[in-house]
Amino acid sequence: MYQIIKREKYILILFAVVFIIAIGFLLIHGKIESHMILNAYHTPLLDTFFKHFTEIGGWIPFIVAGILLLFKWRISVVILLGQLVATLITTPLKRIIRAPRPSVVLSDLGIEFPIVEGVDLHSTLSFPSGHTSAAFAFCLAIALFCPKWWQKLLCLLLAFLGGYSRIYLSQHFLEDVLAGALIGVVAILLLI
Repeated sequence: MYQIIKREKYILILFAVVFIIAIGFLLIHGKIESHMILNAYHTPLLDTFFKHFTEIGGWIPFIVAGILLLFKWRISVVILLGQLVATLITTPLKRIIRAPRPSVVLSDLGIEFPIVEGVDLHSTLSFPSGHTSAAFAFCLAIALFCPKWWQKLLCLLLAFLGGYSRIYLSQHFLEDVLAGALIGVVAILLLI
């Protein structure tokens, strides 16, 4: 495990830097204001993109793992185990905390927010974000097997976009996404 963490230290450091900056942003602006700032800019193109891209934390890891099982079974196993560990951490927390989703909180406060057509807004089990934990576990699992630094960086960027998609779609607050990201990273680190 130590060797892999040492080998992947730059990606883990970059994750930690962005994570800390996001926590600072959340502490400065608070839950509601940070959501409104991060969710302020919508276009039809971005709506379509994020509506589909959010599945990087949904069914996409399982499709990729299934395909890789035929060619690169080790990567496939790490992806699937990462999804399992992330789910085993995230699901009980969601059920214990039972936090309301942004659509409920913002509606109760009378705050209007952009709604992406074709996205069913959930009302409960907001914290932590399961899609985000799955996206980070998936992308970090792939990054472990990428030989080049730019491929690892691309994996991390895709994970961050997956997490942001949850805010863009008003399915989660920033704090939900941060917790999900941390769970996804921890899930993979527990496996190596």
